[in-house]
Amino acid sequence: MTRALFIILFALATYTPVLAHGSTLVELEHYQAKHLVSAGKILSLDVTLSKIKYFCYGKLIDAHLYQEQGKWRYDLQIKAQRGQIIDLSLDASTGQPNPTKSLPSGCRAFEN
Repeated sequence: MTRALFIILFALATYTPVLAHGSTLVELEHYQAKHLVSAGKILSLDVTLSKIKYFCYGKLIDAHLYQEQGKWRYDLQIKAQRGQIIDLSLDASTGQPNPTKSLPSGCRAFEN
């Protein structure tokens, strides 16, 4: 029983989701993200949130940092001013959305 439990735990610990197009998606831990911010490779989440208020303002619900094909990405879930829940993916090095994709319809700039 102990050996089977160890095998299951090891399999879960080494499991990395693989996307349909064959690239590996890796989610980072907080301490790893802090190191990347310190090294200047990505923007902090605070800086990123201050940038997105100009195109998609709301309250942060959830945030994850991923590396995919050598690029860093923040996947954010935001509760917009009008109550919609918005899923937003941003380049973690610039804080900007993918220029080839349109913003979710619920995104609005900060309104005074």
